[in-house]
Amino acid sequence: MRRIFRFRGSLPEPPRRPWGISADQHRQLLELLSQIGLHIVHEARGPVPLLTFGRRVLERLGASNGTVPLPHFADALKRVIRDMRHDHLRVMAPTDMMGVGYVYNAHDPQTWPVRTSR
Repeated sequence: MRRIFRFRGSLPEPPRRPWGISADQHRQLLELLSQIGLHIVHEARGPVPLLTFGRRVLERLGASNGTVPLPHFADALKRVIRDMRHDHLRVMAPTDMMGVGYVYNAHDPQTWPVRTSR
């Protein structure tokens, strides 16, 4: 009888261990992201909308099967690109709304987002 009740109840989920990466692994991840990002911007020959950029990064990483929510991933990319302060790869976002912004190459004027005089 106890076995029946044991199957009905859900087993407690084991606590998840937070994981960390070393400084060298962090540097390698940022370098890989910048290479992928610059290649995507170069292919587009212009500023790439943030959601499109996020979708293309997921495609390059082989995770485009829908397991990662695109707006959240694109917003995370926006924050990472902004914080990494890369010489070439930049993001311009007029607001902090999720998924809003453009990714461009700061050293290539053809990829700059258009800015109005206002």
